[in-house]
Amino acid sequence: MTAQRYYSNIYWHFTGSPKGIDWREVRRPADIKDQGPVLDPATAKDTLKLILTSKTLLGRCTERVVADLETAKFCCVTDIPLKDLPSHAPYYGKVAIGFKASAVHKSFLPVMYVPTESMPVVEMMVPNRKLTEMANDFLKYQSSFQEQQAMKLMSLAMHNKEVVRKPDAEAMKGFLMNFVKVTDFDPAPENTFYREREWRNIGDFGFTVDDVAAVVVPEALIGEVREHFDQERYPPSISIVAWEFIEHA
Repeated sequence: MTAQRYYSNIYWHFTGSPKGIDWREVRRPADIKDQGPVLDPATAKDTLKLILTSKTLLGRCTERVVADLETAKFCCVTDIPLKDLPSHAPYYGKVAIGFKASAVHKSFLPVMYVPTESMPVVEMMVPNRKLTEMANDFLKYQSSFQEQQAMKLMSLAMHNKEVVRKPDAEAMKGFLMNFVKVTDFDPAPENTFYREREWRNIGDFGFTVDDVAAVVVPEALIGEVREHFDQERYPPSISIVAWEFIEHA
């Protein structure tokens, strides 16, 4: 049996999006350009170094789903084959960090892309605003949600108490609205987010050095990034790939 042509082992996070971008006003990649130029590689590299030092992706993005309903703050990675990274450079820059699939699958969920013409259906699904706010508050630390639940279960077991019930269905529906991304399905790359295959984590994402698979930077910045890797005690097995290599491969 022939295996499926593409399955991700690495999920990418770019560090060169325009400074101060308001993601609530973005429905397609072209809208990103309207909010300013991507960061130059040197500045995007500095952001990469901060991420490597803190071992944290900050959850600071918020998107508008419908009307006044916005997602909770999140961070994200994209499920893009290495050879396709250059097509995203006009919107996200030429610097990216790649995380192993095993790390992503523990904390992130894939988004559900909804075309703008289907928004009436989404509006019917949206729970009332108060329930959504309650769900977001309850799950704003989703990056460590599994650990929290495990500790609760252990505590309950030790005290022979009844196991906590499952989350309320309406609250869960509100939480899942954080993973709806409104865009169009269009053959023009600048008009659709669908080809990004985005995954989101609500809140910050803390990772270990073992969760990093590779980074991509322009060739001129490799030496500085390698030095930073050594300084922060990242293993030498992590690949630092030249952007130019990907462009010309």
